[in-house]
Amino acid sequence: MIAVLLVSFGPFGLCDAHAQDASQLSRSNLTKDARQTYEEKEYDVTIKDVNLLIAGKTKIILWGVEKVNPNAAVFNLKARNVLENIIGGKPVICTTQARKGNVISAQCINNSEADLSLFLLQQGLVSADRTAIHGSVYEAPYLEAERIAHDHKYGVWASSEEYSVVPGDKQTKNFMLGAFLLVAVFIMALIVLGFFVMRGFGRVIDVQSRSLDLAMKERDLKEKEKLVIASMINSEVKENKSKVEAYLLVYEEMMRDFLDESKPPTYQKTGEVIQKQPALGRVVFDGNTDKLDLFGSDLASNLVHYYARIKTNPDYIEIAPDTQIAEVQNIILTAVTNAKKLDEISALLLERLADHDALKEFLESPE
Repeated sequence: MIAVLLVSFGPFGLCDAHAQDASQLSRSNLTKDARQTYEEKEYDVTIKDVNLLIAGKTKIILWGVEKVNPNAAVFNLKARNVLENIIGGKPVICTTQARKGNVISAQCINNSEADLSLFLLQQGLVSADRTAIHGSVYEAPYLEAERIAHDHKYGVWASSEEYSVVPGDKQTKNFMLGAFLLVAVFIMALIVLGFFVMRGFGRVIDVQSRSLDLAMKERDLKEKEKLVIASMINSEVKENKSKVEAYLLVYEEMMRDFLDESKPPTYQKTGEVIQKQPALGRVVFDGNTDKLDLFGSDLASNLVHYYARIKTNPDYIEIAPDTQIAEVQNIILTAVTNAKKLDEISALLLERLADHDALKEFLESPE
């Protein structure tokens, strides 16, 4: 039920309002209770610190994580704001991992089932409490989240110097120097960018022209592919329709033989083998099922339903000489009826192919 959120924020540090409670609880109780679950409960919380929630008289320390660089007040305020945003003023569900009086260590998720501890690790706002998570199923994902935040320089990992404690005057000077450098870099970037934009304007136009040419060529290739496949399927359906018509000639003639009462049916002498359906082809369709979307959903659906009726290896029924005439007539009548229906569907499908806007011109052109 833990949803992993990958969201990056700017780097900032933490202040340590409750580091002593968190450290004592996570290292003493969670060492023996890391794998033990006490209770799962919903809380309406306020955020006291980056890893500390308050629900009435209950202090909830987020399990599995530790605060970092506790003396950087700006970092702490920003980190707390991030935690407020992910909670969104809605209740959280916390599973108690350890308890000491009215202080609990718990794994908490927001209303979207996002693990708050894992989210803070991903943003580089906390570090993994290796003592708490050791040996648990969360050890690997928590450490991996911390590693990724470190590699991408998220949060506290952005710069170790940025979160060091400095006196007020020095901090002010550093801030002003940083602002000046930022503005200077921004101006220089604009100048360089303008130079390269002017210099490379012709190249951009050339690249865009080539991109348009490639897109047009790709579109033409798709249109040609559509027409080739349409032609092949159209030919296969026509061939199948011819086979169905030949099948009907044979078995309709057999039906007429039963009407001649002056002579016994042929099967009563030597027996007969009835082919329940015509043997039709579906090689083109089976080889291009991944390209049916070229025809649009409606026509593609018709093709699928048509070929679902086709058998390349038809079934046969062996008629013994002593079989009742009525039974044989019923078998042949069923075969003929099914074949006529398939012939009608073939004709309708050929009409649909011929009427398709993208294929009409190709199919109506002389062969």
